[in-house]
Amino acid sequence: MTTDFKSPTFHLHFEGVGTLGHSVPAAALVQAVQALQRSIQLLAFAQEGQEVKQRLRTNYDMERKYAVVFDIPRDGGYDLPYKVGNAAAKLFDPDDVAKVTEQHQAVLAAIEAGDMQALKRAVPMPHIRRMVVNEIKKMQPPPRSGIVVSLEDYRNNKILDGRTSVERCNRILLDVAPISVHPRLVTGRLDSLDFQARILKLQLPTGRTLSCSYNEDFEPILLENPREWLQVRGEVVLNEDDSLKSLNNITEIIEVDPSPLEIESFEINGQIVKAIRPFVVAVNFDPVGGIYTATGIFNLIIGAETRDFLEESVIDALKFLWDEYALSDPVMFTADALDLRQNILTVFGADNVA
Repeated sequence: MTTDFKSPTFHLHFEGVGTLGHSVPAAALVQAVQALQRSIQLLAFAQEGQEVKQRLRTNYDMERKYAVVFDIPRDGGYDLPYKVGNAAAKLFDPDDVAKVTEQHQAVLAAIEAGDMQALKRAVPMPHIRRMVVNEIKKMQPPPRSGIVVSLEDYRNNKILDGRTSVERCNRILLDVAPISVHPRLVTGRLDSLDFQARILKLQLPTGRTLSCSYNEDFEPILLENPREWLQVRGEVVLNEDDSLKSLNNITEIIEVDPSPLEIESFEINGQIVKAIRPFVVAVNFDPVGGIYTATGIFNLIIGAETRDFLEESVIDALKFLWDEYALSDPVMFTADALDLRQNILTVFGADNVA
């Protein structure tokens, strides 16, 4: 590889109703940029030949060498051109940065294609591969933000479509480690942590304690939630009586969040339907069943295993109600149906009806 390498330009492209006016909320911007930078650092860590068993902490020189450098935003939602590698760093090595850049593009293409073999070729180390995919997944803001984050090449061709990236990452994460037992989501309070052995103990709603092995990339969320309810997804080991014995190969740890859901808009048939004021539904979490429930006006009662799925289900319900009542001819509606239609139009506005 030549030493006159010029890093290609990529685009961090924020799209959706949340980017109207070519702007983006600071929280979504910071979340995406941090996750993108972390994914690059992990690839650089492998490129530098670090041992897998070492703690994955980049030093100052690596941070400068493999920095994600952004150009001024461009029109089209909120479009941030970026390159990998800081040419101003004294330790800049174009060959190393070129390899990491190629890995970055190969990882994105493999995730988009759902090609596990290509992903393994791009990142041979299973531990780092899983962490990279997790960071790519973290780039997406919550659905209620009305924003998706896509990654594009220099011609603005999508390498990774933000509208489907979370689903694609989730499918890949299930295949990252060999799974001999069906994965399961377990709810419990974080009881204790053993940082040396990387074992956490969950106190289940029954009062029993469950041991779970974890990887260090989950330590931040664990440290932020002592004694709090968590949902942990991993490989379940059962006792002879089918009770839980242990949870291994953890792929996801989720904070339990029972705060109300606020929906400001949703998209249906290419149309953005905005609420006159945020549509709020109460959220309850049942730790025994491990189920979220959302309740609100329009006789809304929806259950889901995770908060993200709950939010998606609420939005799907709103789309159904909008299509069935707001967009349909009310001539044949019953009195109850007319009342429901009027309530929907009161919340989301008659102006949204074409």
